[in-house]
Amino acid sequence: LQEAGKVWSFVEAERAIQAVKRGLPVDVAILQYRLSLTPLIQTLRRQQPNVRIIAFGAPRPYAPLGVDAYLRQPLLSAELQAELDKLKARQKAN
Repeated sequence: LQEAGKVWSFVEAERAIQAVKRGLPVDVAILQYRLSLTPLIQTLRRQQPNVRIIAFGAPRPYAPLGVDAYLRQPLLSAELQAELDKLKARQKAN
């Protein structure tokens, strides 16, 4: 991911929320999904409506609300790259 641009890493959702509220620009957020991340997803959507959100976590049959893509664990770099490429292609098409 480092080649794609700036990468920010947050361990705590609250710190990420504060950074977004202070204006941290986000093109794509990659989140390990837990229910505690719902406020972060909501904040990202409110502050930066065009952000793309990829979540990963335990196997689920659906993507959580507000998430553009959901990947299962273990997160494989090839799957993540393929999803990023899809999001980029969709963005260019719009």
